[in-house]
Parts: sequence; C-alpha cells; structure tokens
Amino acid sequence: MTIKDIARECGCAIGTVSRVLNNHPDVSEKTREKVLAVVHKHNFILNENAKLLKAQDCKMLKVLVKGTSNILLNSLLERIQKRMEQLPYTASVVVLDEYDNEAKAANRIYYEQKPVGIIFLGGSPDLFKDDFARLLVPCVVISNESHLIEGTRLSSVSTNNFTAACHATEYLIQKGHRKIGVIGGDLCGSGMTQRRYDGFIASLTKAGLEFNYEKAYITSKYSFEDGAASAQRLIEKYPDMTAVFAMSDVMAIGAIRKLSDMGYKVPEDISVTGFDGMSISEYYKPRLTTVRQNTDLLADEGLKILLDNIERNAPPQNKFIPFEFIQGESVRQLP
Repeated sequence: MTIKDIARECGCAIGTVSRVLNNHPDVSEKTREKVLAVVHKHNFILNENAKLLKAQDCKMLKVLVKGTSNILLNSLLERIQKRMEQLPYTASVVVLDEYDNEAKAANRIYYEQKPVGIIFLGGSPDLFKDDFARLLVPCVVISNESHLIEGTRLSSVSTNNFTAACHATEYLIQKGHRKIGVIGGDLCGSGMTQRRYDGFIASLTKAGLEFNYEKAYITSKYSFEDGAASAQRLIEKYPDMTAVFAMSDVMAIGAIRKLSDMGYKVPEDISVTGFDGMSISEYYKPRLTTVRQNTDLLADEGLKILLDNIERNAPPQNKFIPFEFIQGESVRQLP
C-alpha cells in the first residue's frame, strides 16, 4: 500500500495524507483522525521511517511523560534511563502537557517511528480507552493503575491510589480534623486524581463526615506554582478549614509556602498532607506528612513487565507497589 492508496480510501489529497504522516500541525483534527484510521487499518508506515527502524534494529522504546513539571515522573524517568543503559534498547522521551491525550499522541508516534514498546509515565487509560485500544504495541503505564482493556497489551504498575488516599485522610480524621480542604487535579482529566479523591471521600463517609466540593475543592496542576495559587483560593473560599489534603508533595509544599506568606503557620493554624514522598519533603520545614511511593520499584517493575511482554509475549498485568505513610511535622493534633 502507498500514500496514494491511503489518500484514495480516506478521500483526501495526497499532500494532506503526507502532512498527517509527518505530523504537520496544519491539518484539522477530524481529517487527521480519518487518515490515521485508514493508516491503522492497513498498518502502513512510511518507507523512510522503515529504513530508520531497520538501522535501529527495532530496539527503540518510547517514553511519554505526562506533565511538564511533575517531579515524581521525572524521578521515574531518571531511574528508567539509568536501567536502560544496561539493556540493548534505546529510549526516546516525549513530554506532554498534563491535560493532553497521551494515547492519541502515542498512536501518532507509533505510526511515525514504530517503537517496540511504549512507557507512559502518568496517564489515564480509563479516560482514553478508545485511543489506548488502537495501540498495536506492548505498553505500560507507570504511576497510575488501569483496567485491562480488551484486545490491547497494556499493563500498569502503580501505588494503590485509593487505599493510600484513604490512609492519609483517616490520619487527618484521627488527629481531630473535620474541616478538610483539598488541592487536587482535574477530576475529569485524570484517573489517578479521581482515585485519590474517591479514597478521600470514602474515609470521610466512613467517619460520618460530609464534603462540600464547591467550597472545599480547588483544581490545580501538579506543580509548586499551582499548589501555592490554589492554597490562596482555598483559604478564601474555606477560611475555617483546619487541614489541607494535597494530592502531591509539590502541591503541598507550594501551599505551605503561600499559607506562610499569608500569615498562617503550618501546622499550628492549618495542617497539610502531601502525596508522593519526594526526597525534598524530608528536608522541608516542617517535614511533610505524606504518602511515600517507591519510585525505584515502580520504575523497575514497569520496565520488567514491558520487556517480558516484548521479548516473551507475556500477558499484560496490573500490579500494585506497596506505599509507606510518613508521619512528618505538618499535621497537628486538634484539642
């Protein structure tokens, strides 16, 4: 099959098909999807890309990082790159915005470069099932769980976000906190965020507490800057809260900085918990109370599962890595 055949089948000009295959921006999303659907149907690949792949001996893994300033994902990436120095594969990294559709981006990359496997650092398979289902190559999502999608070779390795969020919330409740605000991601754009929120709500419900989403939830990107800005908006909407459940350490540290600038002391006035267990949280003042994820084990297990899938045609699997709850200095016991 040639570009002419693709153009004829999808009813587009040859030049349009060429722009889609070369990932040019001057093509409408509707047209791009129509062309890629035909490309996917026939498993078409450009000749020049095929030559490139032959030269690389088809040993390339693509790593898609979801978020431009996520320190946890950067730690995972560093570990994976270090491990791959000992393997007969090359790693090519693409950084996406936190709200991008990573599966759609992966499909485009697959048709252009034909990697033998794809690693997603972050991502939301449950939200983009149709696009993940189109991937024809072994994949693993690291740091977020996914349900097995029929017909795919998609695995996942993660902390149990629901259980970990339950644990952090129960700790706040045990410390006497009843008015808890939340700084979290976009519930409509992140499966991981949704699971952490569900865990938070489950613990409140178990304790007989209600939660006013409009008043006590602030949507934030997973960054220091957004964590700080969100803390200010949260305190303005919920001035009598006694604690903040932040869905990442960077959000928590940004929030603590902003609260301090506004004249609040942590934990004397407001307690704060994080999530991730980054090394910086151990040296921050106050030392952060947080959920520590084992980034080395997450990366190692994710890479192992993917290579087993590539080299031994092993079935996909979803695996949870144990977490550790760190009782730092950022939460106080209420009277």
